[in-house]
Amino acid sequence: MNTCKSLLAFVMTAIIGGTVMHGADPVAAVPPVIAATKATDGRVIFETVCAQCHGTAGEGKPELKSPSIAGMPSWYVNTQFANLREGRRGHDAADPQSFMMAAIAKALEPEQIKAVVAHVEQMPMKVPVGKDREMANTNPQEGMRLFQERCMECHRYNASGEMAFGSPPLIGRQGWYLEEQLKKFKSGKRGAVKNDVNGAKMVQMTTLFIEDEQMLRDVVAYIMTLNPESKESPFESAGQGAH
Repeated sequence: MNTCKSLLAFVMTAIIGGTVMHGADPVAAVPPVIAATKATDGRVIFETVCAQCHGTAGEGKPELKSPSIAGMPSWYVNTQFANLREGRRGHDAADPQSFMMAAIAKALEPEQIKAVVAHVEQMPMKVPVGKDREMANTNPQEGMRLFQERCMECHRYNASGEMAFGSPPLIGRQGWYLEEQLKKFKSGKRGAVKNDVNGAKMVQMTTLFIEDEQMLRDVVAYIMTLNPESKESPFESAGQGAH
């Protein structure tokens, strides 16, 4: 517990002083430079605080294990900021990416969060390509069966998400990121804290219905096939809104 508190204090000092660290080892990793800001414009806040880890276009950075966030609906991003600020996510130093995001969320003022969330929602979704999309040694057809049986009801047939269920779009996220999040739900690193209702659903689903890592990777491989081939927004092509 003291280690956790000390690391949180270190991270907060780093944010205020101009840097924060991401990676498998938050102490040893080479940090990107993230400046403290009093800006209230969403674009400026994103460029100052978020782009160092999530990329200038919100495309994410595999070397930092940071996901693509461009085009994420505001209702979902707001929920995640609340989870991070209120301790339902990012409470465990063994999960360094979420741990650092919690520190950043707590360092931003509510009006800053509102502004940057609105900016993120307006950014064009980045379709994963190359290593962000490829899933070696997988069977997407097997993954489709699990997706249709267990995931589709909440995340929709095309993985575009559903606000009514608190289920985010899965398209637009890198395959390696989705794989890592499913593992975190399955291990209890994510979604196991009291009052994280939607997280608890994912813990239950991964625990009861994803029997092994092969099955987990197969379902991610199928989700990757639901991404559009072009830069056209899947919400536009399906005639849907982003909720």
